[in-house]
Amino acid sequence: MNAIIVDDEPYVRQMLKNMIHWDDLSLHLAGEFFNGQDAYDWIKQGNHVDLVITDLRMPVMDGLQLIKNTLAIREHITFLVISAFNEFHLVKEAFLLGAKDYLLKSEMTEDHIHHTLSNLRLNDHPKLPAVSSKELMKETLLSRLAAENLTTNDISTLKELMGNNDKRRMTLLLLRLNKLDAHVSTPEASMKKAISECLSPNEQILAFSRQAQVEIIQTSPFEYLILTLYAPQESESSILQHVRRAFGAFRPSGFRINLGVSRVSFDFFSLPQLLHEARMSVDYCFVAGNGSIIPYTVQFEETGPLAIDSRQQVSILKEQLSAILFDKRKPEIQSVIIPPQNVSASHIRAIKELYMKYHFVLMDFAMQNGLYGELRELSNKYEEHLKFYGDLDSLNKWLSSVIAVVKAHNGENSMINQVKHYVEENYMHDISLQSVANKFNINSSYLSRLFSEKRDTTFTDYLAHTRITKAIEFIKSSNLKIYEICEKVGYTSPEHFSRTFKKLTGKSPKQFMDGRE
Repeated sequence: MNAIIVDDEPYVRQMLKNMIHWDDLSLHLAGEFFNGQDAYDWIKQGNHVDLVITDLRMPVMDGLQLIKNTLAIREHITFLVISAFNEFHLVKEAFLLGAKDYLLKSEMTEDHIHHTLSNLRLNDHPKLPAVSSKELMKETLLSRLAAENLTTNDISTLKELMGNNDKRRMTLLLLRLNKLDAHVSTPEASMKKAISECLSPNEQILAFSRQAQVEIIQTSPFEYLILTLYAPQESESSILQHVRRAFGAFRPSGFRINLGVSRVSFDFFSLPQLLHEARMSVDYCFVAGNGSIIPYTVQFEETGPLAIDSRQQVSILKEQLSAILFDKRKPEIQSVIIPPQNVSASHIRAIKELYMKYHFVLMDFAMQNGLYGELRELSNKYEEHLKFYGDLDSLNKWLSSVIAVVKAHNGENSMINQVKHYVEENYMHDISLQSVANKFNINSSYLSRLFSEKRDTTFTDYLAHTRITKAIEFIKSSNLKIYEICEKVGYTSPEHFSRTFKKLTGKSPKQFMDGRE
């Protein structure tokens, strides 16, 4: 079987070429193309191809147009599309045009690609079942709603497709699936059916259960938009009780759910507002905790008393870290933790950005102080947390765990950190291995060995690196002459300074200053 790869990003094409087990799958790579137009022209020339692996967003001709044009002249060709995490509306369109499966760029591993391609070869039919034009139109319009691209005419059409009943009550739900484990794959195709069965009308709660109607679309690999309609006589409390009862017992294997619930409305033209409400509600699960079912409240729109100064918070974190290693003071962890009870919906984005900065500061601190080995696993947990929708409580636990590791980093490492701190504060003076050893009342040979073992460098090299780093900062930020910079970073000999500078940077100070090679 002949296959081609179509993607405008060279590294993606190279990654696919390396990851696919071509011989094991009886596949031959017949070509690779930068855009859909080039691939289409090649196919149109009569070249034989069985499988096209294509990106969706490309210049000249995108993946959707490539699928449409190609299948119009070569019906037998199988399409596997590649998408980013937030492009699932494009994946749905690709399926409707005839694509048979998709790969997420964020989850492209050798095993996953091999499994997907193996299934493609066993399955000669599209993944999506045949649907009526009416159902197809409903899905398309709800996809536009999810993408916040629904026009007034679209709403009128959707209203007609849903029965054109002005009196029915409706609410929008936004369901997010959070992985319980990073190794859990994307939800099965049966997830949509499971959600529908979960929401089946409950006669014990709904007085007019036969008039209830549910429409579900998958808006991303881990998110579903659910439109529920109820009889006009149904009370708001009954509707909310129905939703809570349904999803309170919903436990899909490998996932925990977060659910945002909009207010109840009679007006189809309020759908964009209901989507906004459902989105704010599901976002608030970050504060309320994973596994929450959150109905919308107007308080979500309020700013609240909490003011987040990320620069100040990051500065406090740096002070706390220095206090642990250098001053031996007990850290005041509460000064950097954001308690959930102080957070309103409007703060969520700022808090996520703040903790991203915390992560950067902590990992930089770890690298600078020989702690990365101890913190690597915690760093990975943070990455997983962000990717799979962690909540604020688990973020705070993660932060506390990192601080605990830093606190436990004492003894010889603590001595090295104190020496490093001293060098960074006194590099401009006449200091040496012996003078620093005297400062800390330790043997110079012991300090030299300690530095080599714990920092994989010598004290002399570390001092030189610190001084040259500071010299580069002076060159970039001042108009000082070279001899003046030499003195400011602790060198008494300009010749020695120039030799050391060139050894570490590959350029002389003058070349660096002039920007010449």
